[in-house]
Parts: sequence; structure tokens; C-alpha cells
Amino acid sequence: MELRMNNKVKQSKFKILLVISIIMAIGSYFLFFHHLFKQDRDLIMPAKIQLDNMRYDIKIFFPKALENNIPEIRNQLDEAFKIYQNNFNSDANWYYFGNSIKADPKLLAYNKEGLTELVLKKLTFGFKRVGQDGDLILSFIDIDKDPAIERQLLFYLASRYGNSPFLESEIKFLFTHKKAGVYNKITQFFTELAKVFSDCYIEIDLKDTFPIQNALFPQRIGTSMIVYIPSPLNADDYPEAHRMIPINRDDKQVGTVIISLDHIPNRDNIEDIKIINRLDIRLREADLLPTRT
Repeated sequence: MELRMNNKVKQSKFKILLVISIIMAIGSYFLFFHHLFKQDRDLIMPAKIQLDNMRYDIKIFFPKALENNIPEIRNQLDEAFKIYQNNFNSDANWYYFGNSIKADPKLLAYNKEGLTELVLKKLTFGFKRVGQDGDLILSFIDIDKDPAIERQLLFYLASRYGNSPFLESEIKFLFTHKKAGVYNKITQFFTELAKVFSDCYIEIDLKDTFPIQNALFPQRIGTSMIVYIPSPLNADDYPEAHRMIPINRDDKQVGTVIISLDHIPNRDNIEDIKIINRLDIRLREADLLPTRT
């Protein structure tokens, strides 16, 4: 299985995500200092926030599709938001955002009642623009009580290019969480995603401790701390793994969550690297690590 996108699509995504990152950085510092002065707290430096928090992404790669099945895509988004609510913040309100970040009721995308009609409108309009050669990026943010300290983003990305009849799509979570207890949060959330999206590859990018560019095969989906492979695997074949969780559907194993370590890996820890690399080699030899781009 190859998850490939052409250079035009990759460049377009890179530019859009770069702009979003800049907006988020500026907005974060503004909201941070505004919040502190409003509450008349002791000033805490941004470096302190960086030390106490960890950034990571989780991506769900959907199988290629022959058409834009908007009801199915809407259901995928609904499930992703729901799993997030169940694991992190049951009171979260997700808003669509473009050039600005604000809790505008007109931009509400998801709350306790589920997806709003705005999401369906954005999908319908967006796919009209995709046409035969292009891409679609929808961005959403969970505006928490203190978004400068903990902010969560979700992107839906879809691409169709060249003469290919296939649509390639993914859901990407961008998280900033407090380090305390984050390992258990990740493993639980990841496993819940795998149970619902059992026909997809799911991977993590630990931005601050083990980014994907440090992987043995950086262009391919990799093990890192945790990965979901939509294939039934036997724990005896992967003795290096800390834990392997079978994912079943209709009483039959359809996939496997591989947890490499009992802690967050660090790129400076040679033992962490050895274990992750061994797992990546075994999976690569079994042709179970498709290219990401």
C-alpha cells in the first residue's frame, strides 16, 4: 500500500500548515499574557510552559477511495471528535478556523450535540474545489479555557491528483498536553482510535522527543512510541515490543496496536532508538510500513 501525494499537493499543504503554525504561535503568546494579566497571577515565562508541556501529532491514514463519499467522511470526523471528547475533554467545543481563531457561534463545528451543519457545508464546498487535481484542508480547534497552555487542533486533509481516480485522505490531531500522565493518555486514546478506524494506519509524531525525521525510515509510517497496523500480528514475532494489543472486529483480529516502550521515547536514548529501529526493520521486512508521502 503506497500513500503518495505529488509535489504540488505536498507544497500546497506545507504552505498552508506553515501559515497556520505562525498564526497559532502568535495567538498563543497573546492569549497567554492576556490570561495572566486578567487573572492577576504571578508572571510565568513561556519557557516554563514549554518545559511542562509536550507537543505531538496523531495521524489516521484512510484507505484510498474512488469517490468523495461525504456522508462517510462526515461520519469519520464525527467519530474522531467523539473519541477525543471521551478521552480528553467531554465539554470541548470545536470551531472551524481559517485566518483567525475565535469562539464564534457561527463557526461552531462540534459540541456535545455532535457535528453541526457547518461541517457538511465545508465538506461539500471544499470537494467542489478539489475537482480532478487538488487538495482540501479543513482545520478545527478546541478552544479551551486556557488555549495558550493546552490547545488541540484537528485537520481533515484530502487529495486527488493527476489521472488517479483515487482520493487520499487523513485526519490529523495536533496536541499540546501537560507532560504529567501523557503516556497513558496517548496509549488509551490511540487504542480507541484503532478500534474505530481498524482499516487505517495510525501513527504518532512526538515533536519534542522523537520526531519522525529521527526514524529509521522517515518517509514511511513508523513505530515510534506507538503505531497501529491494520494487520493481525503475533506478539511472538515482535519480542522487542513492550506490548501488543490485538484489535478485533466481528470476533476476528483485523489489526494490531504496537507499543514499543513503557515510557515516552527520547531521541538521545540509545536504548530507545535500538528498540524502535528493530521493530521498524521487522515491519519493513514484512512489507507493513507504507510510504507516508
